[in-house]
Amino acid sequence: MDRETQRNVEEYRYNLAGPLENNLIDELVGGELDRQEFLQRATMFGLGAGTIGLLLRYLGEADLAQAAPVIGKAGGTIRLGLPTPASPVEPYLLNDGGTLAFAGLTGEYLTFTNPKAELRPMLATSWKPNNDATVWRFQLRRGVRFHNGKEMTSADVVASMKSYVAAGSNAGLSPFFDAAGVSAAGRYTVVFRLKAPFGAFPYVLSQTTYQAIIQPAALAAQPGTWLKSGMIGTGAFRLKSYTEKRGAELVRNARYWGGRPPLDGVKITFYSGTAPQVLALRGGQIDLAMQLSPQEAQVFKNNSRYKYYSQPSSQHRQFSLRTDLPLFRDARVRRAVALTLNRPQEIARVMLGQAVLGNDTPFWKQYASTAPTTQRKQNLAQARALLSAANAEDLKFTLTTWNFLDHPDHAASIQAYARQAGIDMSIEVMDGGRYYGAEPPGADYATTTPWLWRPATLTEYGWRGVPHVYITRCFMSTGDWNASHYKNAAFDSVARTFLAALDVQTQRRSNKRMADILLRDTPVVVDYFNNYVTASTSKVKGYVPEAISQMGVGLRRTSLA
Repeated sequence: MDRETQRNVEEYRYNLAGPLENNLIDELVGGELDRQEFLQRATMFGLGAGTIGLLLRYLGEADLAQAAPVIGKAGGTIRLGLPTPASPVEPYLLNDGGTLAFAGLTGEYLTFTNPKAELRPMLATSWKPNNDATVWRFQLRRGVRFHNGKEMTSADVVASMKSYVAAGSNAGLSPFFDAAGVSAAGRYTVVFRLKAPFGAFPYVLSQTTYQAIIQPAALAAQPGTWLKSGMIGTGAFRLKSYTEKRGAELVRNARYWGGRPPLDGVKITFYSGTAPQVLALRGGQIDLAMQLSPQEAQVFKNNSRYKYYSQPSSQHRQFSLRTDLPLFRDARVRRAVALTLNRPQEIARVMLGQAVLGNDTPFWKQYASTAPTTQRKQNLAQARALLSAANAEDLKFTLTTWNFLDHPDHAASIQAYARQAGIDMSIEVMDGGRYYGAEPPGADYATTTPWLWRPATLTEYGWRGVPHVYITRCFMSTGDWNASHYKNAAFDSVARTFLAALDVQTQRRSNKRMADILLRDTPVVVDYFNNYVTASTSKVKGYVPEAISQMGVGLRRTSLA
């Protein structure tokens, strides 16, 4: 290390860095963070590329390198295959892969989580917390224009965020701040005052919270008007036409802040499931499918006419058991169900190896905050003993899911393993509209939708750069995605400590305690974390998939050969 680098780091630590930044540097120097973990946390706290590069040089690491985007021949319209939207095409109600992929082509977010789980600027150029991460100040990108020509300002961001913490929103941001907690501090500055310390807050304003699209203030103030008003956003493509349940056409946004997209436009065809997309891709009707199961995508692997994409991710399936019902009230019954599964065999047979082991928590091993735990393995004798002790030797239930990707095969594998322990499990497979809709149609969604109210469900959860959203929405007592209806005050208390933690060691200690509680209680079975898999024709150039099923950023630099 040269003297100038050392002097610059010392000056930064003394004159510019606050407690958060200095603690981060101490963790890096002390070996508690590797390069990848450091980059994730540094960007989360809003450190610029120059500062990050300086600190890497300080440790003798290679500096940051900016990869040039892959740009091929400009022009042409790409043809996408998406699942038919199963929820309303309104930002505050987005709830399924097809709908969020469609909405993400025109709408954008304050931040962006890249495939390496690193946070990047999007409509916000920088962000900065106070010392305990209860207040975050975001600086907005200047000169960004909505598709209607209006400049994006703090008024639009504030109006959008207020709508996403209002009653009825699916965004899940209300645990972190309320309408009074977001305000403008000038034309291009937005301040969030949080309900409690939250060290990973900028992550939840990225595309992984896919409802948090920045809309014009006038539309945000009138929930339910976004689609009929033309899905006005700031994205690289703007809506030209939309036909419900059939498809849509989008054209290039000529005034896009990120530069001129190579593609002239995007043509979307909606399909009732992924199998028809495979046929359409093979038959030349589409160029790119949003997401496919490994079995469906296998035909495109090692075929020069196609491209096969496989991206490791934290996305997973939650097999939830209603802890509030007599059927599953006893934790021994839930543990017994989990012990029937042969997870390595599932990964080999259901996912064709495109997954890694899960241990009945949402804590992906590649998260910096994940602490090691003892892996749960199949133990049929113990499963039968637990059922006997709980007087549930005749356990019988139905697992409800929907026809998407690996769900039917996954459910069938769970059924076969459960049968080995004497459990009588049947399977109910719905279409997406019914699974994620109110039951019956027109009823109160929050208290009737099958995916939250059936005794046992199998639901997909998209990739996140940090586990915080899984924790708050799926496992805490107040979670609006809590399909198991799990309530545990001890877990909630540890979860709050984890959310507030700003250092990795505190996060890992809290993570270990949360994992131990979940393994004991087993409200949810997470048997694997699956790779995001899809395919395209070979003429698609420069496309990088996002494991949350978003496609807007991936397509803004995509071209057709």
